[in-house]
Amino acid sequence: MTQVEDVPTHSTELAPREAIEWVRTNQITLVAIALIVAQLWLKGVVLGHAYFRQDDYQVFDRALASHLDWRYLMTVYNGHMTPGAMAVAWMLARLSLYDWVLTSSVTIVFLAASSVALLRLLRTLFGNRPAILIPFVVYLFTPLMLTGLTFWTNTLLWLPTQLVIFMALNAHIVYIRGGQFWHAIVATVWLAVGMLFDDAGVLVPLLIFALTTAFFSSGRWPQAALAVLRKYWRAWVLYGALAVGYAVVFFHQLPTSNQQPIKPGQFSNVLSFVSVLTRVSFIPGALGGPWRWLSLGDLAFAAELPILTYLAWVVAAVIVGASLWYRRRAERAWVILAAWVFVTAIAPLVIGRVGLASATLLGADLHYLADSLPVLAICLGLAFWPVTEEESAYRSHPPARPRRLGTAAVLVVFSVGSLWSYHAYEADTSSAASRSYIATARAAVAGAPQGAVIFDTPTPTDIEVAALFGRYAYTSQVIGPLANALPVKHLRWTSAPSGAIANLMIFDDNGRLWRVLLLGRAGAPPAADHGCWRVGYRPVRLQIPGISPLYVWPWTLDLTYSGQSAALAVEFGGRWHDEALPAGQHDVYVPALGGGSSITVQLIGGGPSVCLTHLSIGNPVPSILSKPIPAVPVPG
Repeated sequence: MTQVEDVPTHSTELAPREAIEWVRTNQITLVAIALIVAQLWLKGVVLGHAYFRQDDYQVFDRALASHLDWRYLMTVYNGHMTPGAMAVAWMLARLSLYDWVLTSSVTIVFLAASSVALLRLLRTLFGNRPAILIPFVVYLFTPLMLTGLTFWTNTLLWLPTQLVIFMALNAHIVYIRGGQFWHAIVATVWLAVGMLFDDAGVLVPLLIFALTTAFFSSGRWPQAALAVLRKYWRAWVLYGALAVGYAVVFFHQLPTSNQQPIKPGQFSNVLSFVSVLTRVSFIPGALGGPWRWLSLGDLAFAAELPILTYLAWVVAAVIVGASLWYRRRAERAWVILAAWVFVTAIAPLVIGRVGLASATLLGADLHYLADSLPVLAICLGLAFWPVTEEESAYRSHPPARPRRLGTAAVLVVFSVGSLWSYHAYEADTSSAASRSYIATARAAVAGAPQGAVIFDTPTPTDIEVAALFGRYAYTSQVIGPLANALPVKHLRWTSAPSGAIANLMIFDDNGRLWRVLLLGRAGAPPAADHGCWRVGYRPVRLQIPGISPLYVWPWTLDLTYSGQSAALAVEFGGRWHDEALPAGQHDVYVPALGGGSSITVQLIGGGPSVCLTHLSIGNPVPSILSKPIPAVPVPG
């Protein structure tokens, strides 16, 4: 019998070595993947504490009330034409309304895709070198993205645009390096996608042109621009035709916008806005700030920390100065970054917002700077490292050890500062009130009596500010769609209750439903009338209790009656209203716009008289004498 000895095979011996070699070869990719995962976890935590707010509800309301057609998609909203974003909102509204988990999942997918696209672009620009992880870390963790990340309507605009910038620029660079025109066509497709989601996408061709002339052509910048125009003219024709086409459609649709360009007001407002935007928001935010926030509930603004804010400017000056000292063409990167911030953040706000709101708050709102983040990462890399095959990129070479120690120190400070800013934002903001309101309202409409009529009122300012959004901020628009999605319940909203209503209800500021109480004046017939005002075909004047007449106002009148079915005419403030009275005992509500001290009632067409046992006139409010639905608010 032959005995076979166990002899290690050659492949078994090499397996650990191959694994180690594979890890060494792919260490940049592995580190980048770990950074992406860490970023998604960190931003997932932030999203877990956020919720819809303000414009988000109006976007959903418009989506639910519209067909997926040209009119809906191409309407300019708040000065932006974003058919792609509107299409996404339209689909999410119908898949699961006010589903923050679903919308956050879409955000996470875009974040992951943008991160991978940036990693790919950095490799295309600089090669597979460890240095690309520096701008990559800045993009992933800078707080410049933070406030925009928790503002879903805004996220629908800038996050796809970031993906488009990375993908279009990568395709364009491959085109100019390899000469294959189909890569320029791919870049054009990505540019078209960007313009569908954000009107800032129309500026991306200019960004691509500026980067191409600055770093992919030799000679002085003006001469390089002319050479690039001549050499790649077919690509510029494609990009330019797309941008011009978009601009034509945009200005044709601009009259449909609910917000038009306005004058910025005094020049001091513009200076104040630009100062805060750059001094308090952009420079500290790019370095891990602002470290402290001014909280307004579910959102927060960058707050100045005098020492750290000034120190951030010193660090920024050192970084820029070092790049200018060592790297040729570094100034071009900073000029492109400054120009991009101007055209995507400063100019639009000066034209559209500075004249409407506080210049200081606008400058401290970081979500307006979200579009600058991808260009910050790209230009930071270009300011320090040469693109592949670039010659004579450096004026001098700094000593390796001090360079590495300085870079490591800046990265550590940036990382610690960013984590602190994230933590402070999470601690200083809360969406619990908004979450609770929507969850409670969802339970309220599910438990409302069949056929209840709901008096339409503004939602709390945590949800939407009625002074800004008008009718879109009312419960019929925000909560109504939740009721319409129910299979059985049939609820109706009204702003002027009229007729016999068995269950007139109203929402409170917590999202609970109560029966209505008219807060104003109330009275009953004198005892001598046996508890009844008899009303027939002759007019009967009823005095409203109180020592003074009611002032002119859109009051609501409630008359409690009993008797056979009839038609009742009611006059108040010189206006008559006809109401049908079903047989039995009911409450009949009458819109009472006007003022005075009495009402006049009479039956129409004769017939048996009816008995009025109570009248009240006032403003509808939740009745504390009733039981709310649900009994307690749903926790946020």
